[in-house]
Amino acid sequence: MKDLSSQDASAMPTETVTLPEGKPGGRLMLLAKLAVTLAVLGVLGVKADWPALLARVAGADPVWLGAGFLAKFLSVVCAAERWRDSLWAAGERVSHGLAMRLMFTGLFFGQVLPGALGGDVVRGWLTYRGGASSSAVVLALVLDRLLALVGCILLLFLGLPHLVATAPPSVAWAGPVAVVLLAVGLLAGLQVDRIPLPGILLRPPVRAAQAQVARLRGALFGRPALVGLLHSAAVHLCTIFAVIAYAHALGIPVRVLDALAVVPMTIFAAALPISLNGWGVREGAFVAGFALYGLGATDALALSLMIGLSVTLSSLPGGLLWLSLKGSKEVGRP
Repeated sequence: MKDLSSQDASAMPTETVTLPEGKPGGRLMLLAKLAVTLAVLGVLGVKADWPALLARVAGADPVWLGAGFLAKFLSVVCAAERWRDSLWAAGERVSHGLAMRLMFTGLFFGQVLPGALGGDVVRGWLTYRGGASSSAVVLALVLDRLLALVGCILLLFLGLPHLVATAPPSVAWAGPVAVVLLAVGLLAGLQVDRIPLPGILLRPPVRAAQAQVARLRGALFGRPALVGLLHSAAVHLCTIFAVIAYAHALGIPVRVLDALAVVPMTIFAAALPISLNGWGVREGAFVAGFALYGLGATDALALSLMIGLSVTLSSLPGGLLWLSLKGSKEVGRP
């Protein structure tokens, strides 16, 4: 396979992105995700009181609705800044405006092509086509996902005292324990390049992978990654505020501490690659999480659907912004 970093970015196609033909394994994965999404939404939909849900929406406070949508829109802006920070850590520099266009475009394609091409892949491709090296793009994509995860973990532990004080221990500690185990696994994975291997295994692909892990480890502890972590926390705080705002708009009793305890876990659950863009899993996590605080399934489902709808609406500008990225060469190295 050719190293894309050795190719002139101007030689890449500027009008279309050619997608590989779907493989049987990929189609099966898509069908599995679709099945999970439909199954969970179907169960929740059958149990929901739709007349009551629609009545809440019809009588919603437009000011709080606007505040909730604005918060979710700002979360995309903060995510764009995190992408800019990740590229910075990987040795590439982009402007704030370009990072914004890349993030919105990736979000748009992540919504309309959930099974064929992820938003991260589109964002990475467009960044590479804009002049970034392939190795830097791969490193930035991994770092961006790690920063998103760590930011969610920080907020999860911020809400842990309230969760422990109000929920059964088996429920309160299940999420944090799983997250700790994941964090330990990630830290161990960042040391794999330091494991001595027999000479027969030290082939060029293995050495390249070891070098990439070493770069990732170094990037994680630099100033750009720290700034990116702050932006990551801001992304999730915007989502928490959006949930609270939508609760006010719909007249649903949700306390700030309850949202702080539940929403990070729902973000973590929705990020698992087992459904289409988190649909279904997010709704199930909302219903299960807020049930700990006496919230009915219909009300929790309404909040989750509002968040999902906000994400979809926020992605729409990406379709137009994609046009401004055609042929763009705006990535520079520090």
